[in-house]
Amino acid sequence: MSGKGEGTRWSVERALKERPPILHPLGGCDVDTFLAHLSQNSGFDRRSLPQRIVAVLAVMARHPFSCMEKMKWGERVRQHQIPKDPVFIVGHWRSGTTHLHNLLSQDPQFRFLDFGQTALPHNLMGGTKGIARDMVASVLPKNRGYDNVELTIDAPQEEEMALGSLNPLGYYCAYYFPQNMLRHFARTVFFEGVTVEEIEGFKNAYVTLVKKMSLAYGGKQLLFKNPPSTARIKLLKELFPGARFIYIHRNPYEVYASSLNRYFRLMQAFAWQDFSDINFEEMVYHKYARLLQAYIEQRPSIPSTDLVETSYEAITREPKEEIRRIYAALDLSNREEAFAKIDPYAQSLENYERNKHRMPRATVERIQKDWAFSFKEWPCSLPDHIEVAG
Repeated sequence: MSGKGEGTRWSVERALKERPPILHPLGGCDVDTFLAHLSQNSGFDRRSLPQRIVAVLAVMARHPFSCMEKMKWGERVRQHQIPKDPVFIVGHWRSGTTHLHNLLSQDPQFRFLDFGQTALPHNLMGGTKGIARDMVASVLPKNRGYDNVELTIDAPQEEEMALGSLNPLGYYCAYYFPQNMLRHFARTVFFEGVTVEEIEGFKNAYVTLVKKMSLAYGGKQLLFKNPPSTARIKLLKELFPGARFIYIHRNPYEVYASSLNRYFRLMQAFAWQDFSDINFEEMVYHKYARLLQAYIEQRPSIPSTDLVETSYEAITREPKEEIRRIYAALDLSNREEAFAKIDPYAQSLENYERNKHRMPRATVERIQKDWAFSFKEWPCSLPDHIEVAG
């Protein structure tokens, strides 16, 4: 694969050679969750040793502040009643969830989880968040590495990183401990092979995070986006009965190429185990099929008034019209005020340069075969900007 942008030049070889960033998401855990992650995984590589040492020190240094937040805010968080259940953006990774999240986050009626909050979910209330947040901000890269999306401490982010710091079940374990990637995918997204107690712990972590955010923002409605939740919509509807969902789909050929590239960057940044022998192509084929089939199976259980589908192509081609259709479908309020903020932001992205890809013909044929259900559900063809080799 080749093309423009920093993200298109990653490979397994480059990821193994480049030094990982000094801070790691597990440094945002509390002590118990951190120890649970360590006890459930082993075989760490030498490459990640400095990062692991800093994570241990970060957990220890933050421990008094985490305890302080729990003592001061814990009961208030537990007693907090969420005035308006969240809106959740779901869809496979690299399907446009971030783009849609950034667009809708311009709407002043919504509040969202930013990078600092998802990295430090135990230190996001009151005065316990300052120093650690500043440290995270100081080492953030300019963009995500696998695309040209800017990365800042205040930018909207998905909640999965926070969930993995609040309890041991979090999909990011697939990136932290890649030797057991498929096992972590099955456990954290589909809850296969987990105990009732572990599932309850995950639910409690999700509710706690949402209540914290709601309380911190004075009861404002929250807007979340999280690809793993594409297979958890029934669970989220159980936890938040008034929740509404926006599912975004993207051309499968683009999703494959972009997802494969994303893995290499995430391994470089997050992996604590060797990943040189992992077949990432098979990971992409497997996860796409399982995640989207799970969504299709759960979709009928969600009232049509609480779920709307869109596509990356529609959002980028006609953002104003598509955003208006989404708001009408979900009966979202304050529309004119929202559009007044969203429209200028959408116009500012008109010159965004997407990555280009080169794909072997055998890969194109494999995508058509393995993901035939997706083409049937959301018909599309091979994009012009993907070059087919062979």
